[in-house]
Amino acid sequence: MTNHLTYRRHARMLLGGVALASVMGSTATVSAQEASGDGEELSLEEIVVTSRKRQEMLVEVPMNITAVNAKEILKRNLINKEDVYRTVAGAANPRGELILRGLSGGNDSTPNTSSSFTDDIPYDFDDLFDIERVEVLRGPQGTLYGSNAIGGTVRIITNKPRLNEVEAFGAAVFENEKNRPDVGTTVYAGVNVPLMDDKLAARVTGKVADRSGKILNTQTADYGYEKDMYVRAQMLWQANPETEIVLGYVHERSKTKGYEYADRSRPGYYYEALLTENPDALYGYDVALDFPSCSGERPECRGVNDSINPDYNPKFAVWESLDPWTDNMMDLVTLRVDKENIFKGADLVYAGSWRRFDHESLDNWSRSDANDMFKTWITNDDGHKRWTHEIRLQSNTAGAFDWTIGGFYDSVDYGNRPDGQWQYHASDNKSRAIAAYLWGYYWGLGDPSEIGARLYGDDTKNYNYNQIELKSREMAVFGEASYRLETEAAGAFEFTAGLRYYDLKDTEHSIVSGIWIGDEPSESETRGEDGKENGTRKKFGVSWMPSDEMSIFAIYSEGYRPGGNNGPTPPADCRNDENVGSYVNRYNSDKIKNYEVGFKGFLMDRRLQVSSAVYQIDWTGVQTSVYMPTCGFSYTANAASARSRGVEFESTALLMEGLTLSVNASYTDSKMTSDAPAIGAEKGDDMTMVPKYNYYIALDKEFDLFSKEASVRAELAGYGSYKSHFDVLDSDTSPRYEVVNVSGSVNVNENVRLSLYVNNLLNTEIIEYKRSRYRSEWALGEKYFYYGAERTVSLRLDFTF
Repeated sequence: MTNHLTYRRHARMLLGGVALASVMGSTATVSAQEASGDGEELSLEEIVVTSRKRQEMLVEVPMNITAVNAKEILKRNLINKEDVYRTVAGAANPRGELILRGLSGGNDSTPNTSSSFTDDIPYDFDDLFDIERVEVLRGPQGTLYGSNAIGGTVRIITNKPRLNEVEAFGAAVFENEKNRPDVGTTVYAGVNVPLMDDKLAARVTGKVADRSGKILNTQTADYGYEKDMYVRAQMLWQANPETEIVLGYVHERSKTKGYEYADRSRPGYYYEALLTENPDALYGYDVALDFPSCSGERPECRGVNDSINPDYNPKFAVWESLDPWTDNMMDLVTLRVDKENIFKGADLVYAGSWRRFDHESLDNWSRSDANDMFKTWITNDDGHKRWTHEIRLQSNTAGAFDWTIGGFYDSVDYGNRPDGQWQYHASDNKSRAIAAYLWGYYWGLGDPSEIGARLYGDDTKNYNYNQIELKSREMAVFGEASYRLETEAAGAFEFTAGLRYYDLKDTEHSIVSGIWIGDEPSESETRGEDGKENGTRKKFGVSWMPSDEMSIFAIYSEGYRPGGNNGPTPPADCRNDENVGSYVNRYNSDKIKNYEVGFKGFLMDRRLQVSSAVYQIDWTGVQTSVYMPTCGFSYTANAASARSRGVEFESTALLMEGLTLSVNASYTDSKMTSDAPAIGAEKGDDMTMVPKYNYYIALDKEFDLFSKEASVRAELAGYGSYKSHFDVLDSDTSPRYEVVNVSGSVNVNENVRLSLYVNNLLNTEIIEYKRSRYRSEWALGEKYFYYGAERTVSLRLDFTF
């Protein structure tokens, strides 16, 4: 009964917002109708996309696509791609990464089953400021977009430099979320400058964002923070009417500190080291263990820092010895060349990139490795250099036959990193004594200070991952062709076929050593024939367009995620883990077979636009992350097979002048079709992190407010429940939820727009991801809760000159 009442309450609120919008906009509606008279009829605009790497009307493309343009991005305050994903039928993103059509694959919260391209470069640019369009292509895109595009592909198309316009533009966003201690700020700025009439122009945009964390560490009294910035610059040279060259550069930097999750476990007891001074004892102390009992969740159990306000919200809290941090930096250089009529009937496109990515971080391991009796942590030094090239020829004639052929190259070098990972332990004598007792006497692994001094010449270190060499390379050739058959009686038919051949090569050489490994370092190496793989992926399709305003299509398509190396062999303390048996040095590419039928088009005199599809996907050789709980290490294996079936529906209706209704919905049934003991999965289990349904309903009203253009919008989104992993505990299922958002904006003048957004208006509790660290009910294991945003009020000011 409660669920029905919740639906009714949300529906009344949404309809009430529409009624208010209609009243506010009634004068504008009447005047618009009077002005139009018997002139142009109301109709929805055509949407142009480039999902098949050429410009086409959305209704012409035989696949299910969501396209969001710049106007929608601003109106809905879509700050990043994740904001788009929450509205897409059939999409899930519990941990920020897009999962389409139920293809999650295992217990990893970031399965990498969709790919992202920005201006045809394989680059996951997240921010949506100064973006022309976002396209979400559902289903495997293996022929044109290659690896990882098994669930679908996201395309970001940025605004290019304009040759004859001087522009200055920007935005400021101030965001206040319930239970987050500070107001978050995001500032954007951009400029477009012609440098040579009709020949050369530059466009530069930038962002700086800063907000506090939300999860309070009650031991350190720190909420943490989230900071990020970027600069994106493009220079366009129109060499001649048929040749366009764009040189691009992006610099990104992001820093975080603190925890994304709350720990809702109730440990019941904890470890305590009892120290007695003894000058003859190792490090001057005798050590014994005690196990005091306690009640409540961990912060209450272990105590709260005296500097913390006692009114803090325990729901958003952890008790941890240390605060983790990350520091990421990337530099990217891109080059794009568009040459029309390279020869008669064909255009040439080249898109290439070079980038350097650096990552440094600190992870707290004090609980997992030390039961919080002393501090121990791991530092990570990671990164890569990457080169990508794609060159393609495509037809440019208006005939019945269209084709695209091309080649792709992607090389990643992770470099020689002797400091790939170091584990440290606290250096005071009390901590050394406890570590020697716990890891040496109690666990039988040895004294970490002695191990560090002997192996590394540093008695604060106890473990090292030395990456000597790690490289991957993918080469591919691809082609896709379509033939359009026009008939007078039945409209047009289009037949499509595509093929991609890929060749993979990867090399790995590493050494791990230290307390978790054993007396001797462990070395692993994969190269030569052991690191090679190749294959093909196909696509076939047919579509029928009875008119220019609708189409029915059927598709068979394939996709893959590339195989790769697992790196170091499992350390000594993993060798008795129940999940170690599936370990291999190299895992293979998996394979997707997608069968799909869909309909898209305009109805009701072009006042209703619909896009829908029904699909079945067969997935074999599923790559999945296998976690070994006894030691905390993971590896990847081809562990299972799966099947996903579903229905997707998206629509936009123009109800009256300035009033539109959008309804998106999906149903997904994604299941394992084989047992996979290494990940706790059995045949018939639902796939992880995938709700059975999601829906999104939005009403948008445009009107004049005191002769100023204005709009209001109300949204209702709903998501079904889903589990975080296989062999799930009842406590690890994220419950279903519904969320209401409202917004409004007004053009203050021709250069300034002011917007107000209230997301999660009813302050619904959203738990995006729940997971216990251990499958057993062991009391000391954490219970991670990743909460979605509570009620958030944002004020946004956009300007352009």
